[in-house]
This record gives sequence, structure tokens and C-alpha cells, in this order.
Amino acid sequence: MVQAAIGGQAVTNVFEGEKFFALTVRWQEPYRRTIEEIRQITVSSPDGNNIPLGQLASITKVEGPVTIYREDGRRYAPVKFSVRGRDLGSTIAEAQEKIAERIKLPYDTHLVWAGELNELREAGRRLIVIIPLTILLITLLVYTVAKNWLDTVIILIGIPVACTGGLLALLLTGTHFSVSAAMGFVSIFGIAVQGAMLMVSYFQQLHYQQGLPVEEAARLASQRRFRPVLMTALTAIAGLLPAALSNGIGAQTQKPLAIVVIGGALQLAILTQLLQPPLRVMAYRWLEAWKARRKPASGT
Repeated sequence: MVQAAIGGQAVTNVFEGEKFFALTVRWQEPYRRTIEEIRQITVSSPDGNNIPLGQLASITKVEGPVTIYREDGRRYAPVKFSVRGRDLGSTIAEAQEKIAERIKLPYDTHLVWAGELNELREAGRRLIVIIPLTILLITLLVYTVAKNWLDTVIILIGIPVACTGGLLALLLTGTHFSVSAAMGFVSIFGIAVQGAMLMVSYFQQLHYQQGLPVEEAARLASQRRFRPVLMTALTAIAGLLPAALSNGIGAQTQKPLAIVVIGGALQLAILTQLLQPPLRVMAYRWLEAWKARRKPASGT
């Protein structure tokens, strides 16, 4: 009776040529507009008497979900929201803490957090494996080129320098850390190593093959390999600059990655030329002093 009087009930089909649709009837609006009028709707009993609906049911006005969904034989009501102006992980953690403090769920009712949160956690578990594995593979490949651990370590120092540039870029632009930003940090590993290897290989050529002193070889390598390193950084910056400046559909996915790579490439182009020459001179002087201390000991 409630469905027919308020929601409407299909009583027949109407055909118009090849088209047909259901003909639905319900009570006119003055007879179903308020709760009091709904209580006056009469229901026929088996003996033929008409009983007001208000005597058969408790009719009240409450707030609730428009649609009740079902999954695995249980009812659930989804509550959807988006995060703006802060990162997803801390937002969900704060929401869970406040709900646990202020809301006591009734019996047989529980909350399930789903959506991008699950994807973020899954990506975090993958990054825990991918990042160490990536650094290990890069270290092995760099060692095959540098042929010694000292130059390998000097090359790998460019990775934290590039990561620092990516973090500064995120801070300056007000961009929150996300999975896309994490992928950007992995991407600048390659840019950092490539620029450093250009300088180290040329330094080894000047020092070992041509016999130049460490100071002069480091200075010349920094001067003559500045252009290739700068071109490598500018290529990455020019390619990702449109993505970093975009604000359209899909920008939330590509923009953090582009910002991290651009910030890391800029810092590499500047700091690599300033840090590597003195760092290399200090490292080689330490190596020579260490070898000098070992010679008398081995002779005695």
C-alpha cells in the first residue's frame, strides 16, 4: 500500500507504435505530502474494513541513505569523500582516529576503509622492495663502469643530492607527497647517476691515462663535462615542464612526478659541478694517505 500510494505502482503497459512503457499510478500530492496525511492512508483488512496506516505502523521522518546497497549478503551504505589541500595518508589516519574517539558503532556494524587508500598502501609495500632493488642494480652497473668502489660511491652521492632537490621542489610548490611523487624520486636516480658517470669517466681518462694530477683532472672534468650534464638536465626539465604546469584532468597523477624530476634535475645541474671536484680530491687524497700508512706496516 505504501509503495502504491507514495512511490507509485505500475498497473499496465502503454504502446506507442514500436515503443512501450509502464503506466504508473499513485496518489495525488495533497494526500501524500506530509507525515500526517500519510498516516491517514487507509489499508484494507481481510474482513473489508479500512484501517488508517498510522494505526498499523509508526511513521516518522528520519535521515538516512537514499539507496541501500548489498554485498556478500550484508547491507552497506557508502560514504565517499575526496582529499584536497593535504596528503591522503595523514587525512585517513586523522579521520580514523577521530571516528574511533567520537563514534560508537552499534552491534553488528563495522567500518571498512576502501578506495585510493588501499592503492596507496599497496604502492608503499611495493616501493619498499623496488627502491632498494633499484639502488642495488644501479650500484652494480656503476661499479662495472667505474672499476673501483671509491668512484662508485662518489657517483652514488648524486642520488641523495637529487632527492633533496625533489623534496625542495615539493615544498616550494606546496605539493603533497604521493605515489606519483615517489615514482619521480625513482626516476631521478637515473638522471643523477648518468650525469655523475659522465664526469667520473672523463676524470679517470685524464688522471689514469693522461697522468694529470688529481686536482687538475677534477677541475678539467668539471669544466669540460658541464655542458653534457646541463643538456641532460635540461632535456628532462623541458620534457616534463608542461606536465608540471598543467592543471587539467589527470594533472593530479602526472604533476607530482614532473615536479620532483624537475627539482632534482635542477639541483643536479648546479650542485654536481660544485660538489664532485672537491669531494673527489678529498677522497683520492685520503686514499693515497691510507696506502702510504699501509706500506711501512706491510714492509715490517
